[in-house]
Amino acid sequence: MNTLIARALPEGGTIGVVSPASPYNNYSDVLRGISWWEARGYHVKLAEAALERTDWVAGSPEFRARDLMSMFLDPDVDVIQCLRGGYGSAQVIPYLDFQLITAHPKPFIGFSDITALHTALLRFTGMATFYGPSLTTVGDTQMSEFTAQRFLQVLSGETTGQVPRDPDDPFVQSFAPGKASGRLVGGCLSDLLCTMGTPWELNLEDAIFVFEEVGSSPHTIDRALLQLEQAGKLKSIRGIVIGDLADCDWGDGGGSPWPRTKTLEEVLEERLGSLGVPVIYKLPFGHSTHFATLPLGVQATLDANACTLEVTEPALH
Repeated sequence: MNTLIARALPEGGTIGVVSPASPYNNYSDVLRGISWWEARGYHVKLAEAALERTDWVAGSPEFRARDLMSMFLDPDVDVIQCLRGGYGSAQVIPYLDFQLITAHPKPFIGFSDITALHTALLRFTGMATFYGPSLTTVGDTQMSEFTAQRFLQVLSGETTGQVPRDPDDPFVQSFAPGKASGRLVGGCLSDLLCTMGTPWELNLEDAIFVFEEVGSSPHTIDRALLQLEQAGKLKSIRGIVIGDLADCDWGDGGGSPWPRTKTLEEVLEERLGSLGVPVIYKLPFGHSTHFATLPLGVQATLDANACTLEVTEPALH
């Protein structure tokens, strides 16, 4: 499948904001995100139901799907950014028209629970998407300058080249040597598991598998990787790049009933180091301070000897 790519964000362009998963926590978070874009000369257009709140989701699946479709079809919108993750994005997938999306490709950005939509968009359209900050992330006063610069750089069209390392901790570990090329596929590990058995189930054949996770534990990560292995998902992969595993090591009372029996790095090495493909850990993408926006669905080269990941195929034009 040829990669479907969209146009880069022009100067002064418009960001369409959708809420396919959970609603905002505080309205000020939304306002700060809008202000962040406007301070840089861009415009923000909220989808009709972007501020809906129904329990833990932002309105009905039909309304959330309608909003997402409207942003793809709106000629004034240049980029689509999710307001936040949380829970619920998989609910909207059955209501999307992927043929129309294919005819109107646009940069689509989100992370965490938005993994379901990244997976479905790649599966049904072949479109490159972006695992990157949500609106509430860019509005967060704690967002790093590294995250902001990488985000704007990628959306402006500079999508190829090496994925940068964490500026505070540039060490990257190799669990298995080698060099390989393939399409970048992945997202949040627990959300990827939830695609199993669906029509948009993740396809890791000939892929470089990229994943991150938050709020887990070493034995839960072990369980997830075991499931992928037993389901045959790791048989034909080309390589693995692990991002941030935020709050996934043993904590106070975390990991019960097996606290601190095996480290997180031991789990990764034992589960992934013997697959016969290059594996590195960690690059800065996920639920941590620094977030290097990552194109998904495009070709990249992983060099586990040099501990680098280089995107080789443009994700925008």
